[in-house]
Order: sequence, then C-alpha cells, then structure tokens
Amino acid sequence: MEGHLLNQRYKKRTALLATLLATAMLTLGGSLLYNLVKLRQSWVDYSYETSARGDALARIHRAVGYGGFIHHYKNYVLRQDQAYLDRLALDIDETRNALNSYSRLELAMKEQVALRTIRKTFEAYMASVRSAELGVVEGVQPALLSKRVEISDSTAIAALAVLQQAYDAYNEGAAERIQADFNFLINVLLVGLLAVPIIGFWAHGHMGLLERLVENILARREMQQQLLAREQEAQQAHKRSEQYRDLAYRCSLTQIPNRQAFHEAATAALDSARESEEKLAVLYVDVDDFKRINDEHGHPVGDKVLAEIACRLDSILREEDLVARIGGDEFAILIFGRDALKAKEQLASRILDVLNDPFDHIVEDLRVSCSVGGAIGPDHGDDVDSLLREADTRMYVVKKSGKNGAMIG
Repeated sequence: MEGHLLNQRYKKRTALLATLLATAMLTLGGSLLYNLVKLRQSWVDYSYETSARGDALARIHRAVGYGGFIHHYKNYVLRQDQAYLDRLALDIDETRNALNSYSRLELAMKEQVALRTIRKTFEAYMASVRSAELGVVEGVQPALLSKRVEISDSTAIAALAVLQQAYDAYNEGAAERIQADFNFLINVLLVGLLAVPIIGFWAHGHMGLLERLVENILARREMQQQLLAREQEAQQAHKRSEQYRDLAYRCSLTQIPNRQAFHEAATAALDSARESEEKLAVLYVDVDDFKRINDEHGHPVGDKVLAEIACRLDSILREEDLVARIGGDEFAILIFGRDALKAKEQLASRILDVLNDPFDHIVEDLRVSCSVGGAIGPDHGDDVDSLLREADTRMYVVKKSGKNGAMIG
C-alpha cells in the first residue's frame, strides 16, 4: 500500500515536471516564432518602403536635375530647338508620375509640405511652356525670352533636400528598429540555451521538441544571413542616394558645379563678405553664336565644345574661385577673397584670351568667342539672383555691341 502511494506521488511529480518543461518549451518556441514572424515582416515592410521611396526620389532628382524636365525646358528657351519641346511632353508625364508615386507613400507633414512645394514649381514650369513656345514663334531673343519666362526653382531644390533627409532618416530609423527586434530575438534564444541542460534531460524521451529547437537554431542562422543581406542592400541604397546627391550638384556633361551648387556657394560667400565688409565679384559668361555651332556641326560637337570651355575656364581660376554651368551655353564665375575686385579685370581678359584659342582638336578651324558681364556684391545686389541679373544685363550690352568682349562693374 505504502509503495503504491509513493509510486503515485512520483508519477504526479513527473507529470508536473513534464507539464512545466513542456510549458517552458512551448513558451520559448512561441516567443521565438512570434519574433521570427515579426522580424520577417519588418524586413518585408522596410524593403518595400525603401525601394519605393528610393525609386520615386531618384525619378524626382532626374526631373529637377540635368537631363530632366527643367533642364530641357531651359534648353528650349535658350536654344529654341523643337527637339527640346518634343522632349518636354515626355518629361511632364515622367515627372508627374514620380510625384504621384511619392505622394502615395506614408509621409510625414514636412515631406507633404516639401512635395507640394516641388509640385507647385513643376506646375509653374508647365504653365510657362506655352508662353515659351509663343515667344519662340514670335522670334523673341533667347535672353529676353529667358527673362520673360524665368521661374525660380530654389524652393523646389530646398524641398528636394528635405525629401532626401527624410529618406535618410527613414533608413536609419528602420535599421535601428530591425536591429532592436533582432537583439530581442537573440536574448530570448540565449535564455532558452541556458535552460538546455534541464530541457535536454527531459527531451530525452521527447525528441519532437528537441527537433523544433534545432529548427529554431537553423532559422536563426538564416535570419542572420538575411539581415546581413538587408544591411548590404541598405548600404547600397545609401550609396545610390549619395550619387543622386552628387548629380544634383554637378553638371554631368562638363563635370563642373551646376546652378544649384553655384547658388549655394555664392550665397555663403556673400554672407561672409558682408560680415568681413569685403567685396566679391560675379562674372556671367555666355558663348557667342553657340546655336550656329550646333546647327553647322551637330549637338555632339556642341557638347564637346561646352565641355572644353568648362575645362578652360576652370584652368585659369584661382584656387578659391568657382566656375559653374548655369544654363545651356552659360557659365557663372564667383570671385571672392581680399583680391576679388583686382582679380576680376584680369580674369575677364584671360577668359576672352583662353576661349579665343582654336578648338582644332574638336573641329578644324573652329573658333569660339564669348561675352562677359560682371557685377560686384553686395554693391549691385543683396542676393545671388540680383547679382546674376546685373551681370547678365551687362553681358547682354556686350552682345548688342558686337560680342567677344567684357563689361565688368
């Protein structure tokens, strides 16, 4: 009788222990499975969102930057070539699709405001296409037509920078959340591993549970590999965003800074000049009769000439000066520092000399000249756009007076 009672007590304790161990195993397995599913879903969401954001942002960059809608619009105004007008129709659809794609994402308030700013600038450009087309039909000179339909895209560029910052912040935040989920999963697994001696003893007769543990360990390795692959994709996405940012500040044809880069550098230099009570000079360089070069020799030759002009201009500058391509055949030069006013006259003369040298390596007996206008800051304007307009006005006076000359304020 007494032995039977001991046997019953032993069976109850064994059943209780088995129940506790089974509960612990199920809790651990359920926790691991839940976090596995959660982590996998986070990867899926992150992959979709970052791909959609990166693709839409890249398309917006292309629309605003060189080779996109704004670039072709300005080229049409300056060159008055029907090919650019035909391209604008395609650019309008591509830009509109890019903006619509981005608007469908889950956006913060500052992203929505930035997107509306870009869309507003884009709509202003679209509204001006017809005006530009009428001006071309009427035979308005490119310089006058450019001023007539001029639209400031500085707010759109600033808004684009806001979208880029939001994209970078999203990538960083998503990576941190995924890493936190992964760390929690590892901690749960470590807790389970600490219980291995007890669980192993009990699992001797319950191999099915042990097999599930092995499967979880294998799943953990697979997750680590997938997480590593996701991190590499994130790094590649960041690298692509850096490349897009570089494209937004550099002319792909001439490899010198573009209008946006010049505007930001000149704004900073103008602020510095005000604080130190110094001057700076802005030179506006326009290639004479560039349309004739394109008409007689073709656009590929014209592109080579522009690249060569950019190289020559860059070679004669001082280290602290800056040259940028701000339009189809227009360049701007920023001269600042203590000797800015003294250097501007010498530089204007050197520009005329270096561009008057033959371009025989491109086309035999090809000659190129330019007209140069200059403005002094802050005497002729309180901001970069005012200085550029003043320099452009003086350059246009040179054009009307016979070209191949300079008029510096």
